[in-house]
Amino acid sequence: MVSSFPQDSWVETQVVAREQSAPIRVLVAEPDTVSRRLICSILESESDAEVLCVDNSRLLPSIQECDPDLVILDIHTTETRRASNWEALGVKSPSATIVTAYDATSLKPFASGMADLLIKPFNVEQLQVAIDAAKSRIIRARTELAVSGRTSEQHPAERPQFLQRVAAESGEKIVLIRVKDILWLQSFGNHIRLHVGNATHLVRQTMKNFQRLLDPSHFLRVHRNAIVNLDHVHEFFLPPEGNMFVKLDNGTCLPLRRANRALLRKTLKSHFLA
Repeated sequence: MVSSFPQDSWVETQVVAREQSAPIRVLVAEPDTVSRRLICSILESESDAEVLCVDNSRLLPSIQECDPDLVILDIHTTETRRASNWEALGVKSPSATIVTAYDATSLKPFASGMADLLIKPFNVEQLQVAIDAAKSRIIRARTELAVSGRTSEQHPAERPQFLQRVAAESGEKIVLIRVKDILWLQSFGNHIRLHVGNATHLVRQTMKNFQRLLDPSHFLRVHRNAIVNLDHVHEFFLPPEGNMFVKLDNGTCLPLRRANRALLRKTLKSHFLA
């Protein structure tokens, strides 16, 4: 176990597409004042987001002009009433869409795996979960696009790769850690505590930045301060009332944010037989 505070640390990855670090372009067309203020306040705290707020009547021309990665709009926007998807409206489909509505049954257009629905009035945690899910899709889409561009001339069958190893430095020691061996990650200020077997290691990274380097099909953020390796998850406890938690195969139990229930189910359906 590395008990002393690390002086420095770094991460090594085989492929981290440069496009992943580019700002995420977000277009907001939300007519409800309270919802719009909440959305903008959250997005303003995201250092990697460029936000453009437009009137509903400017939705389509704004999409054509700025080519957003993420669009957040109200289900009753005029354009969504006359088409079933972005292509039918004559615009390029963004990597992710968040649709807001007061009634879940009103989500008819854009009802695909690329769209999240937020029922108004929503809170900070619900919005943050939707934005985090959208970011994961956007990063995955950018990675696949970057890799396909390279492999079209080299190896068409090559798949996008994420972080493979972490090097944690402490005093005179450098510990090489395989990412697949990490059970879970814990936020610790501007550092992350990696739980590997019975040992823990500190690396100088923020949870937000580190999560971008992890394969979203294997790592899931279950709490603001915790990410779990799905390969080491034994079960999820999801009662209708009371505390929810995730149990790892070594017996560790971690709290699960109730707002993460929907994201959890989507992830499991996307990557596991259920």
